[in-house]
Amino acid sequence: MWKQHALSRVWRHIVPATIPWKHYNKKFEFSVVSYNILSQLLLENNKYLYKSINSDCLKPDRFQLIIKELESYDADIVCLQEFDHQNREIFASHFGPKGFDNIYQRKPHIPYQEKDDGCFMMYRKEKFKLIKDASLGLYKSGEGLLDKPNCAQIALFECNDGSQLCVANTHLLYNPRRGDIKLAQLSLILNQIQKTVNPLEQCGGVPVVFCGDFNTCPSAPLYNLMKYGKLQYSEYTPDKISGQKGFKKLHKVAPGLWNDSEMGFHEHGLVHRDENELIQCRETYRSLSQGSSLLAQAYRDLKCSKCSDLYPYKQGSISHNINFRSAYDHIDSDGRTKEVTTYIQNDARTVDYIWYSNHDNTPQNCAHGHSCDKHCSSSVLTLKSIRRLLTKPELFNMGKLPNKILGSDHQALHASFTMYSEPVPNSSGRN
Repeated sequence: MWKQHALSRVWRHIVPATIPWKHYNKKFEFSVVSYNILSQLLLENNKYLYKSINSDCLKPDRFQLIIKELESYDADIVCLQEFDHQNREIFASHFGPKGFDNIYQRKPHIPYQEKDDGCFMMYRKEKFKLIKDASLGLYKSGEGLLDKPNCAQIALFECNDGSQLCVANTHLLYNPRRGDIKLAQLSLILNQIQKTVNPLEQCGGVPVVFCGDFNTCPSAPLYNLMKYGKLQYSEYTPDKISGQKGFKKLHKVAPGLWNDSEMGFHEHGLVHRDENELIQCRETYRSLSQGSSLLAQAYRDLKCSKCSDLYPYKQGSISHNINFRSAYDHIDSDGRTKEVTTYIQNDARTVDYIWYSNHDNTPQNCAHGHSCDKHCSSSVLTLKSIRRLLTKPELFNMGKLPNKILGSDHQALHASFTMYSEPVPNSSGRN
């Protein structure tokens, strides 16, 4: 059965954009897996979700299936979510002799929200040397939208050819109603990535691969923030931001999600208020307080830096400066059937992603958009291939997850990349 599954998850080769490989002296190839492996504690606490699953498939022995699956992929970097901390020794003892080292970020300890899992990253030591671990808990005391025990890993590596690569790994909040919290969590991670890969705003920066369970659907506003680099979030209610479900009687997210300048996002157009604007601010908050206890709680502790009112009055848009693309296009090779990454009960959808920074950083067209006629410090990261995902009909025929073939209720994502680095000085850009 495993052999049949492996044969169905074939590599799909990607036709790359025009890559000026003649302009670069170095070429580095690697592959990355992202996999939510289903925390055993979360499974035990939510058994109602798996009542139709064979109980033998829910035991801790299922992690041996996951280890076997990861062995078959033979990836150079493995990003796991919902990783129980007690499994670290098991995975380390198994993959350590195969040449892997690891880092682990446990979810923050918050009263009444204790979590036993976190994010786990393994990397092949002969290819990568860890030079910075900028991992973080997505919790900030006193910040209403960052009161959940989620976390993220951000690792800066030196590759064995001398180039650098940043790899991030996260698991955002699940709650479909609270897209505003997911937006704040993602913002905190992106800010940390930006500070890690390009602290001096130099030309190009360091390529980024960003993996994880984002608990957001393709084309949802949160997805579009990753893809297009900006979002007018005030146009949406919190439940619509991640696109998972829709709920009634929720108000749109008010401008001014946070007042923390360390978040690093450009909330464009902070408005100097006249008396009418101040009245509008108060009326907006009053309607929030009456109409949605969730939003009222989220904004209760925020203070306006200009007039000490209840929350900052801004235009409600945020942006980032990393040009991300999804390794997967969310449609199977037939051009019609949707890919899915998780299948729980009868709900099959895509919530897991491998994003990568797609810079056309030739010496003539660097990441900052100006003409570079001298040595550019950046690298170019290109997608080489992806391992196809099973579709909902295929998963339905296999049996609900987890089962005797797959040990988690998610599928593993697997992508291979080529990174070109060390640009040739004074290259003309002609073939």
